Amino acid sequence: MARVLVVDDEALIAMMLSDLLAEYGHETVGPAHSEGQALDLVASTPIDAAILDVTLGDHDCFAVAEALGQRGIPFAFATGHGAQAMPDAFRERITVSKPFDFEVVRRLIDELVAPQTLP
Repeated sequence: MARVLVVDDEALIAMMLSDLLAEYGHETVGPAHSEGQALDLVASTPIDAAILDVTLGDHDCFAVAEALGQRGIPFAFATGHGAQAMPDAFRERITVSKPFDFEVVRRLIDELVAPQTLP
């Protein structure tokens, strides 16, 4: 079972992701509804992977993405704007489109929590 941070400012979407994670045998960390909540969780909670909503009200999640990246925690973005709207620094990261396709989310979670192998 992996511990997956869910960051989304829309409570219903966060709840849906949490339900999917539970269905797939994983534990939800959070969910966090703001950048501040997410950063607190990253600093204080063991996390194996994360799904980050790009737009959090009038903020974005990029500080959270940087914190996760510094800790080597795999993550993916969720957005309704498409990968082309991502800043250059994050354009190569996995991005899943909203509204979610449940099968795509399942594969995404599997990919994020798969054991990492060293080259």
